[in-house]
Amino acid sequence: MPAPRLRPVILGTDLGVYSIARSFHEAYGVRSTVVANSPRGPINDSRIIDAVFTGQGSSEERIVQALLDVAAAHPGEQHLLMVNAEHEIDLVRRHRAVLAERYVVPFADDDVLAAAGDKVELDRICRRLGIPVPASRSVDLAGAGAPGWAPPALDLTFPVVLKPAVSAEHLLMSYPGKKKVYSAADPAEAAAVLGRIAAAGYRDVVVVQELVPGDDTWGRTVTCYVDRTGRVTMMASGQLILGLHAPTMLGNSATILTVPQPGLAEQAAAILRELRFTGFANFDIKVDPRDGRGRFLDLNPRIGRPNYYVNVAGRNPARAVVEDYCPDVAASGGRPGPGGDPADAAHQHVGVYSYLPWSLVRRYVPDPALRQRLAQVRRTEGFAHPLDYPADRNLRRRRYRALSTLNLVRDFRRYYPRPTETGF
Repeated sequence: MPAPRLRPVILGTDLGVYSIARSFHEAYGVRSTVVANSPRGPINDSRIIDAVFTGQGSSEERIVQALLDVAAAHPGEQHLLMVNAEHEIDLVRRHRAVLAERYVVPFADDDVLAAAGDKVELDRICRRLGIPVPASRSVDLAGAGAPGWAPPALDLTFPVVLKPAVSAEHLLMSYPGKKKVYSAADPAEAAAVLGRIAAAGYRDVVVVQELVPGDDTWGRTVTCYVDRTGRVTMMASGQLILGLHAPTMLGNSATILTVPQPGLAEQAAAILRELRFTGFANFDIKVDPRDGRGRFLDLNPRIGRPNYYVNVAGRNPARAVVEDYCPDVAASGGRPGPGGDPADAAHQHVGVYSYLPWSLVRRYVPDPALRQRLAQVRRTEGFAHPLDYPADRNLRRRRYRALSTLNLVRDFRRYYPRPTETGF
């Protein structure tokens, strides 16, 4: 009996969603169905995506029903649900029982997902395992609405970074001056930031960390897939070259050199074992120039927005999840994949993932040796743009990519006109 045809179904519309669809098409030649509120550039006019739009401001119930309708419209296929945003992971957690009747839902148990998405819990685990993290304090805003409330004093060395511990809740909020991640040069500025977040209605914990110095190029990233037996079956890592700096996009990597980071990858795997995590996970790490140690900043219980860097490193994340949850599909074949062990942290392809132009990137790399290495990779292989897929090129997509690049360049001029010693 032939294996059922695979149908990946993905929530969202951003560049990371398109990258997931591209991975499935590269590995198995299948189109993905994207379910989203409304059209958006990265997925528009694509030959590898079927889009289902639920309407702006759709309720959770409407989105879940759309997912069920997609499954019902394609009986006999194996439906694999993929999400790549914190609030969408929460949606799946709340409706897992009904979705699991029609979908393969490749996520860890709810309590594990909740722990993995909590920055306070990551700090606890790292300290227990002896993995370096920045000095930090947790500020609970649960009582911030009470009369006379004031932000507490922070016994930290400034400058500091402030970020909501439960980012899914904060992501859906809207208020003046909102940022994904804040920095504060002194206690007064930190108190002002905490007051602003509290005034917007956020009532959970804000993590305040001592800022690790260094420009963007001191950043590192590790992405893993852990199968249902707890075994890491895919791992990729790289050096951040340049991240986005618009207020709501801070922390998103835009250019990554896919050079192996085996020591950091082993520490990432240890954290996931401690959590008993399964599925995709992505870590943000920063090497401290003062001692050369990588300090773990964030764990995202998802594959992450710049996930196509994993493909540039010679791994295909679609294969990892399909081999785990859809073995019949995996056994039936697919397009030839790259050689080598996808879980080998020390050996991977060296390339550059980037959706920024070289003319911009080179201005933000202060180290001449690193700039020369990037230039050499560019000459020999080019930069891999996640939206530039040879099997999905057309005039409209090319036009969108050009306009998007222009907007990103403008954002850098406005928010980050030159590299700084802190990345802020």
